[in-house]
Amino acid sequence: MNDPEICTLSLHNDSKVSEPDDPVQSVAEVSDESEYSSQEGSSQEDSSKEDSSEERRGIAWVPPKLSEGDMEYTIRDLMPFDDHRRNDKMIIDSVTTLRKSWPSPEEILNNVDLATCILLLVMRTVAPDIPLKAQWRSWDHLHAVVEQEILRKSLANAVQCKVFIRMRSLGLWYEGY
Repeated sequence: MNDPEICTLSLHNDSKVSEPDDPVQSVAEVSDESEYSSQEGSSQEDSSKEDSSEERRGIAWVPPKLSEGDMEYTIRDLMPFDDHRRNDKMIIDSVTTLRKSWPSPEEILNNVDLATCILLLVMRTVAPDIPLKAQWRSWDHLHAVVEQEILRKSLANAVQCKVFIRMRSLGLWYEGY
C-alpha cells in the first residue's frame, strides 16, 4: 500500500520565522476543560489530576527524546481512510481560515508555537477507539516535544503534503504502544 504522506522535503532555510500575532496560536490557548469531548471524560479528569499534582510538587515534565524509530512506528488501520481525509480537511480549513494562508514547511520548522498549534489540531482528531496518553492532552507538553527538530521535520512534511495520517497514527501518542 502506498503511504500518501510520503513526500520529499528539502529545506535549506535556517532563518527563524516568528509570528507572535498568529491567530492560529490563539486556538491552542483554550482552557483544557473545554478542549476535550465528553467521550474522553475520565481520561480528562485523570489528566487534570496528573497536571495539577505535578504543579503542586513543582515537577517539570520532561518530554521523551524522540528517535527516527518513534517517527516511523505507526498504528495501521487506526481509523478508516475516509475519517483521516475528513480530519485532514478540517485541520487545513481551520488553519487556512484563521491564518488566511496555509503555513509553509519552513514556518513549521522554524516556529515552535505554530508547529505546536498544528500538532494540537492533529491530536484533536485522533482515533476515538485507542486512548491517547494523558501527557499529549497538554499544550505545554506538546510544545515541549515539538521543540525537538525531528518532530518538526515530520510535521513539516505532513504540512507540505497536507496529509496528517502518519502524524495521527504515530504509536507514541497512544496508550499501550
